[in-house]
Amino acid sequence: MNSCNHYPTMSAKTVVLCVSLYGSSDLGLSMSRKIVNMVASTRLTDTIDLYDVANTLDLDFEAEQFPGMVYRVGEDTHGEGAPKVCLLLFGSGRLVATGAKSYDDVVIAMNHIFDDLKNHDFELWDFDEDNIQVQNIVMTYDYGHTLHLHNLVLALPFERSEYEPEQFPGLIFRLEETSGVCLIFSSGKCVITGTNSPDEAEEAIEELKMELDSVRSISSIV
Repeated sequence: MNSCNHYPTMSAKTVVLCVSLYGSSDLGLSMSRKIVNMVASTRLTDTIDLYDVANTLDLDFEAEQFPGMVYRVGEDTHGEGAPKVCLLLFGSGRLVATGAKSYDDVVIAMNHIFDDLKNHDFELWDFDEDNIQVQNIVMTYDYGHTLHLHNLVLALPFERSEYEPEQFPGLIFRLEETSGVCLIFSSGKCVITGTNSPDEAEEAIEELKMELDSVRSISSIV
């Protein structure tokens, strides 16, 4: 169920989990900045029988292992051009999307399951894009300089920094102006999570860049 992790918290373990889930090759770390995961949710109805859904759509559902039913969208299942998104449908009618690379991916994927359920006569509310709530965005950023993390953790605000190289090679830094939490590597590659809109994710990156530039101008962190 790792690929469908749906309500990430902003703990240090969660930030590290972002890397372990996707791996460096999937994070697009060669890019300057890139959304690698967007988690969003909506409600399709007030209640739905997941056993009935699973039987009708020929999907696996084992409530004793996980209370949500997994519905995968991708080119293999929905044709060429379909985004690769994992959807979790719960008996409360709540639908969670994860793995999306953009808000458009979320909307397209949710429309796929909505249409699939409606075509099989499940009673649903009208689908309204305005009811979709983005919970978390994971974004990567390349600062463009190598960093000495031992020096960096001493230069950054102590109460917002965490670096334990014997446990994980990244420095965790919590931003102040946005809700972003950053995982900074010595290569200069960074992962930012905890924001809930593309605009806030961009603001978080700019805040991180300003922090690193400020520290870099007065301390030997490169």
